[in-house]
Amino acid sequence: MNLKNKTIVIVGASGGIGSSLAEKLYLQEAKLILVSKSQDKLTVLVKRFGENCTYIRCDLTNKDQVEKTIKELKEKNADISILINVAGVGIYKNIEDSNEEDWDNSFNINVKGPFVFIRNLLPILKKTPNSVVLNIGSGAGTIPMKGRSIYCASKFALRGLILSLAEEYKDIAPKFCLITLGSTITNFAGMSVEEKKREHAKGRAYFPVEWVSNKLVEIIKDDNREVEITLFPGDYGFGEWKKP
Repeated sequence: MNLKNKTIVIVGASGGIGSSLAEKLYLQEAKLILVSKSQDKLTVLVKRFGENCTYIRCDLTNKDQVEKTIKELKEKNADISILINVAGVGIYKNIEDSNEEDWDNSFNINVKGPFVFIRNLLPILKKTPNSVVLNIGSGAGTIPMKGRSIYCASKFALRGLILSLAEEYKDIAPKFCLITLGSTITNFAGMSVEEKKREHAKGRAYFPVEWVSNKLVEIIKDDNREVEITLFPGDYGFGEWKKP
């Protein structure tokens, strides 16, 4: 797929992977609509990318903001080709230390967010030739882990949603793709980039964010992409992973 002039919505565009991916897609001359709760980061990205990029500030835990964002997207964009759900939150706690707010935030961002954007933008995506919905999942959606029950539950749920939609839309647009992604060097789940770099230097498995964003562009452009693509850093020479 040639991405030039394709309208691409990135939900979670100001995060480590989201912002790097936005830059790669900008270099492909795509038209970007960046969605995130961080106004400051979005403003910086739009200033860098220029006229081919707009943004909408949206907190995925705020129902009113989500509804307003969906309405704006539908009213102003009749040609969305690609929806990318990259927003995510990682709450790593034992169940006894967690609360309902942890659960609600995890499912609102990791599961309900993708569901709402997909469901509401489907009328546009169905009419757009070769449209794609790309979703960033996690190895935690395939591997149960102690101390991460809420996070794993949300990622298992996302995986079930996307793989089921891939079956539902098997012979029509859009095409669904789930990236089951291993740990990446971003500010995620309470560890800073600097901490992860130090751990990576000791041999712990982490992807460089640049590698991930380049790989995602490659996958998006591939019209023969698989429904689920598993990317673990240890499989690509980026360290060794041990189950928590």
